[in-house]
Amino acid sequence: MSENPGRKFVEWFKSRFGLETSVLRPVPEYSMNPLYWLGALTVIAFGLQVLTGLLMMIYYVPTTDQAYSSTLLIIKYVPLGWLLETVHLYGAYAMILLAFLHLFRGYFVSAQKRPREMMWVIGMLMGLTVMGFGLTGYLLPWTVVSKSATDVSIGMLSFLPAQIGPIVTFLVAGDGSSAGELTRFFDLHIVVLPAALLSLLALKMYMFEAHGAAEPVNGAKKESKDIPWFPTVYLYFAMLGAVFVGVIFVAAAMFPITLPAEFTPQAASNYIAQPEWYLLWMYQVLKFSFFEGSGIYMALGAVTIVALGLALLPFIDRGSQRNPFSRPLYTTIGLILIAELLVLTVWGYLTPGQIIPDSQAILVNGGVAIAVAAVSLFMFRMRGKNSKKAMTTKKSPLRAMALPFTNRSVTAVFMIPLISGSVCFANVVGSLTSVPINIFFVAVNFAVLLGSFYAMARMMRNLTLAQNRSPS
Repeated sequence: MSENPGRKFVEWFKSRFGLETSVLRPVPEYSMNPLYWLGALTVIAFGLQVLTGLLMMIYYVPTTDQAYSSTLLIIKYVPLGWLLETVHLYGAYAMILLAFLHLFRGYFVSAQKRPREMMWVIGMLMGLTVMGFGLTGYLLPWTVVSKSATDVSIGMLSFLPAQIGPIVTFLVAGDGSSAGELTRFFDLHIVVLPAALLSLLALKMYMFEAHGAAEPVNGAKKESKDIPWFPTVYLYFAMLGAVFVGVIFVAAAMFPITLPAEFTPQAASNYIAQPEWYLLWMYQVLKFSFFEGSGIYMALGAVTIVALGLALLPFIDRGSQRNPFSRPLYTTIGLILIAELLVLTVWGYLTPGQIIPDSQAILVNGGVAIAVAAVSLFMFRMRGKNSKKAMTTKKSPLRAMALPFTNRSVTAVFMIPLISGSVCFANVVGSLTSVPINIFFVAVNFAVLLGSFYAMARMMRNLTLAQNRSPS
């Protein structure tokens, strides 16, 4: 049987360009699922932020009298400027959300275990830097919402110890004037934080190349083979990245940014200031009545202890067990932490500016912790003595991610309706936002979109049947 021409070309390309000796270590087969690539998707989001940010800097003016008008200019008068601004906003949200998901995924699979302790610490510093991007970038449009929210966040710094509070406040917010605050945040956003994140990323990548991906908790490492970066891993990463960027662009096209009113002291006096969603949980804690006045030091101290506990987790949880089903204490703590963050965030959104009575705070937060702990205890007891065996024999629901690489011819054909459907979808969205609407053009593109969707569904059905027929 003659060798596949495509494979021959790939091998020729690899040998001529030296890709067989890539500096990147081969990727274990067990890591070929999206959960292992949350950090990489965060880096893609950062690259998207850099690209869109550089384009916006052509028009943006970081002064208190022109920041809002220059942002409005981009949205209203620069071709596709509204899309640029919206993608930058949603990219920032995605970057922060992915950082949280990456943190908790690593927590539950014990990615911090030896020898990856310092990778975990560096990752926590990177997460803090990502939060800094969100905080500093949010102020730059100079809207009443962003300025008021930023002032709330900066106000938290005043409760730091007197020895370091003024220094940190000056480093973050400048001399205290509005102009100094905007200039300082702009410098932090485009110079200091990118340099810090790139430095931390380089250090973490160096350690990642030394230690590799964390082993799966179900012990699949022994039967997992290494996959070279080119072409399989490159293709896999490109597919994940393309889907991720595509989702952001589709969301931006369907839900474009709406710029709130410009900041003025008069407008701010009629607005209930709240921080952005990723800091809303902390602000809600500070609204509890027993944290009012001097009690705020206790709240900030408690939040700091939790953050330090997460950062130093590798040196606290030193056991050998990595399976979350074998670590009931840490698994339950993680579930409680996630539940409390979600409840506090939603609660803060629903109660802007309201002081929360002590009894209500204890009832809600204590009730959530008790309920999650009870459910966790019940699940661990139901799991029984055969949990370890069940974990090792259970098929992964993400096994289908290997299908595009084991059925390359179908994957190549699959790209045709995928591309045509994507183009038609973009045409439909664009046509519906234009006046007058070309009904015939919309109908033709919609018909092709449905046909492409049907073709992709049939191909996916055949692939799924092929997977079920293949031996496990």
